[in-house]
Amino acid sequence: MNLPNKLSIFRMVCTPFMILFFMLPIPNGIGIFIALGIFIIGSLTDLLDGYIARKYNLITDFGKFIDQVADKFIATTAMILVLFYGAVVHAYVAVLALIIVVARDVLIAGVRQIAASKGTVIAADKFGKVKSLFIDVSSCVLMLYLGLAQVISNANLIIVSYVGEGLLIIGTILALISCVNYMVKAKPALAFENAPAKEKEHE
Repeated sequence: MNLPNKLSIFRMVCTPFMILFFMLPIPNGIGIFIALGIFIIGSLTDLLDGYIARKYNLITDFGKFIDQVADKFIATTAMILVLFYGAVVHAYVAVLALIIVVARDVLIAGVRQIAASKGTVIAADKFGKVKSLFIDVSSCVLMLYLGLAQVISNANLIIVSYVGEGLLIIGTILALISCVNYMVKAKPALAFENAPAKEKEHE
């Protein structure tokens, strides 16, 4: 249990506390602001554990697994929270974004598993990394909007929601591009060859 793995587990532990403070009826948006702080701290550990693992050669199979799980755990949870509580102006954008991002993650996880079983390692692509950045920042902006909405009654505040929605749309488009890119990379590993026909025996 090295330091990067401990940071990944810490990120998972942060998630239920983020949910708790987000949903608690604490006045003046304090609960949501605390949840936002927890999400930012948890997200930063994702950068930190990867940096430490690479610099000090602490990359392990367990670390690869727990890092991916912890990352999806906190990021997807934050996305669900802000979308469920109506932070996005257009409901259809929220629904489509959530379906696309979650379906993409499930599909790629399956593709990676199949490829790994055939000895092919599919590295994370740049579109996936940038996608995660846009969606994480979008969740931060939308969470900030929900917190401010409990403190400020200003019509101009809706601009913050539109900014978060725009970032979410960009992240969703990048998720689709990343998915296609992964499928192209995995095509050789997913090409199931037909078993050769058994020759008919002559009597």
